[in-house]
Amino acid sequence: MTKRLAALAALLALLAGGCAKAQTGWITDVDEASSLADRTKKDLAIFFTGSDWDDQSKDMTASVFTEEFFKTTSKDFVLCNVDILRDDSAITAEVNETRQKAAADYGVKALPYVVLATAEGDLYGSSTIPKEIRTVEAMADFLSSFMDAREKLVGLKRKIEKSKGAERAKNIDTFIEAADPSQRERYVDLIREVPDLDADGSAGLRGKYQLQVAYLDAIEHYKKGEHAKAGERFKTIAEGGTLNPAQTQEAWYMCAYMYAMSRSVPTDQIVAWLEMALNADPENQGAAQIKKAIVQVKAKAEADKKADAEKPTDGPK
Repeated sequence: MTKRLAALAALLALLAGGCAKAQTGWITDVDEASSLADRTKKDLAIFFTGSDWDDQSKDMTASVFTEEFFKTTSKDFVLCNVDILRDDSAITAEVNETRQKAAADYGVKALPYVVLATAEGDLYGSSTIPKEIRTVEAMADFLSSFMDAREKLVGLKRKIEKSKGAERAKNIDTFIEAADPSQRERYVDLIREVPDLDADGSAGLRGKYQLQVAYLDAIEHYKKGEHAKAGERFKTIAEGGTLNPAQTQEAWYMCAYMYAMSRSVPTDQIVAWLEMALNADPENQGAAQIKKAIVQVKAKAEADKKADAEKPTDGPK
């Protein structure tokens, strides 16, 4: 019975995808488009344009984004358009803010721009659109040029799903390194898995990901103004003995930096942590920056002491 139900579910999913109607126009909300991509198991294509000020965007609207474009391209993609307008009267401030945020989230560098992602939301392609893309056929060829990258990323994701333990840790690392850096926040849960998966250090990834997890935790504390807690997070892993020299140096430096921002410990302690960072890996290229920081912190402490000594004191009353 279970096998029959699974087969029926697969058939219904196939029929649902096959019966999906072709788009006849843009979806303009990224969340809505992403949701539709997930339901239909189609890839997502987000086109960022500036239709009221960018000449190339205007030309593409007339020559590329035609009825034929929607008919053919929507067979494989859910099509979304984020139009960054300069005419304040054309859209509300709220809509404009949402579109600007979408552009920032996807690291849009110039317009027109396209972002391609799988139905699961894994970004495999992003690029400004070349000026020579002037026809539907040229756009189809351009989108096809990202398919090798898509297959690689999908393959790496599948390897994660089929593995356990240290092997899963390695597969997560390979996937994270291949994924678009602007989308790393999507993979926080995977990142957090690695230290436990590589608890014995056999994959050689424990320290690397302990440091990454510490950054994730520190960012949350920083957002709340909890600088000392952020510093303590780095202090804990620096003292743990599982980081390599370069990682230990980075952890001690970040410990000192966050505690310095908290103003909750004496300057001498900040200097001590910086010196521990320096001694952890004195030949590292970051050592010069740490030496400079030590000099600056000491100079600031001396200046503060001098200023305090020169403050007038109240005489006897």
